[in-house]
Amino acid sequence: MTATIPPLPPALARHLPDPALEAILAHIRRAEEEFAATVAGTTSRGTPYTFGGVRREIAEGLYALVREIRPRRLVETGVCNGASTAVLLTALERNGEGQLDSLDFPEYTDTPYAPGTFWEGKLGAAVPRGKSPGWLVPTPLRRRWRLHLGRSQELLGDLLQGLGSIDFFLHDSEHSYQCQSFEYRLAWQYLRPGGVLASDDISWTPAFAEFAARVGRTPVHLHRKVAYLVK
Repeated sequence: MTATIPPLPPALARHLPDPALEAILAHIRRAEEEFAATVAGTTSRGTPYTFGGVRREIAEGLYALVREIRPRRLVETGVCNGASTAVLLTALERNGEGQLDSLDFPEYTDTPYAPGTFWEGKLGAAVPRGKSPGWLVPTPLRRRWRLHLGRSQELLGDLLQGLGSIDFFLHDSEHSYQCQSFEYRLAWQYLRPGGVLASDDISWTPAFAEFAARVGRTPVHLHRKVAYLVK
């Protein structure tokens, strides 16, 4: 039986529908069609390459959340082709403020990698060889975006220390228990009171539920696999 997708909280739902969101979702669909028409094959782990897009209901939730809380400093881990990144940046553009720093350790298609380069549980989301992570992000949105390449375990601490404090954090990188736990703990330290920590794929491991209990916060769900905590 499929679990029911919870409705958006009223404070978020009031930001929808929005023509700006519809436009970026159409842009993402065209990019996904381009990916499907030009990419074939599998990763070195034998997993078919995938676009790594974003479901409409998740895009709506993230967009509305950023519109509602109006964060100034945002950090995202995991970019791939840039679907979620483009949604966040579209919300910032509508808000007229905010800067997004994204970390990504990309896997490129048709590229040999040594065993162990990527987490063994990683699926097939990949960037087409010859393109850059976040390649689908439209040029006008890039003025609010900085991309940092490398593992979050190696870069996130220095990035957060440099920013000093953040208003919004989104985990969407390696979904191992160790990486999720590391990112949640570290981001929470730099999150301002009232700031938001969000995570994709919370059902992959118990890390999100455990962290929510540890900090005494009740998760708010945007989707079965996406939720956030308010500090």
